[in-house]
Amino acid sequence: MYNKTSATLMLQTIIVLMEKQNSTVTNFPSTFLEDAEVERCYGLYGCFSKAYPWTEHRPDNYFPASPESLGVRYAVFTRRNRKIPVLLHADDTAKIKNANLDSSGPFYFISHGFLEGGHKLWIQHMADALLNLKGNDAATVVVVDWRRGSQPPYGQAVANIRLVGAMTAHLIKNIYDVLQLTNLDAFHFIGHSLGAHLGGYCGHALQKKFNLKLGRITGLDPAAPYFSNTVTLVRLDKSDAQYVDIIHSNAMPLYFSGFGISEPIGHVDFFPNGGSVQPGCKNDKPSYQGIDNDMYSQVVKYVSCNHERSYELFTESVAPLCPFMAIQCKSYEAFLEGNCTTCDKKHICVPIGFHSQSFYKRLQSNGLVDTNTNIALYAMTGSAKPFCRVHYEVTIKVSNSTESRVHGPDVGRVSITLVDRNNNKSDHKFMNDEQKYYRPGDIENKLLAFKDTGLPPVSVIAEWKYETSILNPMTWRLLKSSSIYIEYIKISSIEYNTVMTVCPKLKKPVVTNLQTIMKTKYCAF
Repeated sequence: MYNKTSATLMLQTIIVLMEKQNSTVTNFPSTFLEDAEVERCYGLYGCFSKAYPWTEHRPDNYFPASPESLGVRYAVFTRRNRKIPVLLHADDTAKIKNANLDSSGPFYFISHGFLEGGHKLWIQHMADALLNLKGNDAATVVVVDWRRGSQPPYGQAVANIRLVGAMTAHLIKNIYDVLQLTNLDAFHFIGHSLGAHLGGYCGHALQKKFNLKLGRITGLDPAAPYFSNTVTLVRLDKSDAQYVDIIHSNAMPLYFSGFGISEPIGHVDFFPNGGSVQPGCKNDKPSYQGIDNDMYSQVVKYVSCNHERSYELFTESVAPLCPFMAIQCKSYEAFLEGNCTTCDKKHICVPIGFHSQSFYKRLQSNGLVDTNTNIALYAMTGSAKPFCRVHYEVTIKVSNSTESRVHGPDVGRVSITLVDRNNNKSDHKFMNDEQKYYRPGDIENKLLAFKDTGLPPVSVIAEWKYETSILNPMTWRLLKSSSIYIEYIKISSIEYNTVMTVCPKLKKPVVTNLQTIMKTKYCAF
């Protein structure tokens, strides 16, 4: 983390760049009469106010641009047309009738955020994942492309999503009518950043104007600027759909380059890796020498990695390679300390992303969740695809035997690899990032996340990593190799709900840079 001065400079740079970037953006004139105007109406889409609460926590305030200047397009994809979409308009029912939509659904609406458009590769990947899902033969994916309205200034884009949300509500109502549906249970809106709040406006408009309620809204790192600490009317909240789930991936103050909202705002809020900084996202600061397009690219690349991780996690969650489980806990710190390692009534477990709703419904039917309250859940992920990991609470007991005491304390790091019954091995994990002082009788406890082998482990490969330091006499070894006498390692799984204790064969020490296989049957000795 860098200091607040440089962070503030970065924020100012971002704002300047946003204002100057893309000179082809439509300029919406501002006049004295407009400033005096409190409300502006756009026909059947309704009227939009600039009075409270739309003034709260906002340095500027705009009306949405007109529907004509926004040029919103709705690109429809199905398994029959993956490459060339059918383009719909919010109130053209003839095109909806000719689109050959399957009434059995499900229907997915995907929205991009600020500075983006519906052509982005991540949207294509998400649409393909949803269409490829087993059992989704009748699925329809609608990309909400509002790229002309997503350009700077940011405040104007914030205002534009209010109208785009209302327009999208009209499109959904028309689909509902044309297909003669009975409800919107099969409609799922997925929005990133500003697109998440756009989904909230769509859900709110459907209820207010048509007495219809979306089945689900997924907010992917909903935008924080202009939305944090505002009333629910202004932002996405759990009243906007029957089920609202949020993935927070960049939830920290804007002056630290955080774009995502930190408040729990859904029925279920996931905070992978704490929800603010994601593994694999570089912390290298961009240079500030000159404000040009290259500088803009540096800044955007720097601040976007954590923000974008939310939609990468969701896309992977559609067909994950592991359970992708998150667990309810008081805080991320409490989660890391191993205070929430068993799925029970106090610590509810729900998979991150796509499959969370089915789990939530099951919990709801069993009376384990209250839809009026929020559940905050935590998990660890990998630094690159596939991100999915499984969690294990690992406890290591250093032997207090005569041999261990004679050997004495030692400095190093313990590495463990999990092995399942098919001899598939996980990646190896260190108990600590740096060398630690281990004494006979010590007990160490750590929550670790491993790549999943598909089965719970039956044995462990332990290694002792030791590095000599001239400055630390405790690391000097002249007559014998560095080693550690481990009495046992206890492995408790969150996902598989299993507990295993393994020991070294014949109580032998784990010697530096030599693999030691530890099994349950060796504990009997």
